[in-house]
Amino acid sequence: MKKSFYVLYILLAGVLWGSSCIFVGFLSDAGFSATQCTAIRITTAAIILNLAVIIKGRGFKAYKLPIPALLLAAASGIFSVLSMCVFYYYCMLRTTAAVSAILLYTAPFFVMIMSLIFFGEKLSVKKIAVFITALVGCALASGIVSGVSGDSLGIIFGILSGLSYSLYGIFASFYMKYSSDTLTYSALNFAFAAIGTLFLSNPLVLVSETLAAPNKLILILVFVIFGVSNAVLPFTLYTKGLKGVRPDVASILAFSEPLTAAVLGIAVLRQPSDIFQILGILLVTLAIVTLNININLNIKKKKSK
Repeated sequence: MKKSFYVLYILLAGVLWGSSCIFVGFLSDAGFSATQCTAIRITTAAIILNLAVIIKGRGFKAYKLPIPALLLAAASGIFSVLSMCVFYYYCMLRTTAAVSAILLYTAPFFVMIMSLIFFGEKLSVKKIAVFITALVGCALASGIVSGVSGDSLGIIFGILSGLSYSLYGIFASFYMKYSSDTLTYSALNFAFAAIGTLFLSNPLVLVSETLAAPNKLILILVFVIFGVSNAVLPFTLYTKGLKGVRPDVASILAFSEPLTAAVLGIAVLRQPSDIFQILGILLVTLAIVTLNININLNIKKKKSK
């Protein structure tokens, strides 16, 4: 298969992830909270992914994993997948799709900080410059300069979503020491995250609100499409794309997610924006791409030694 197809898979995954603002906006208008939106997306994805594991693995033997692997999947499901969705959707409802998406992609900077602390990586002038650029970009994107969607709590939620997102790769790297089955790992992540949603949103209330809605059949259809298009499909496409694209390159290509969210938020949802926010988004984009290029160059240097 041509490499262009693998690149396309990654780009499409980012576009699908970025379209979540449409579903969250629709469900919010229908009276559903951020935690309920999280429960809908995660539970639908958990059902589909775990059915795929059972069918592909011909039963439940795929779940026979060492206790440490199960604990890592549980930790990732609660502290990464569930936390990321909750913080991301709360940020989206309090700010805009563009701001929430760009703050979610501050995850590489948290990875950089954790690498400095836990893996002994050196702090370079370039990394400091990139970090400052990202901070300035986040401040501008938040709207605090112009007063557009300058919700401080929403910004905090967005940054926390980036922190939660960054933990996924950390947990996954330790999990891979016990198993290389990425589908089972993702299925377990969503399964544990779905269990976590039971403590955040009362499922009985969610069901009763859905059944009481005048357009309940449309709502149920939206639930399914939400889970499939924002979890199952992009995960499948992204994983398939990684077979022909290096992870560092894929992380740059996946920036199609915040760009999609920004365009949809402004063009479809008619969310406010100004020159300062656009400048902030561009600055964060520049910082993230620069950071990824820096990682890519370091990998090449290590291979050449």
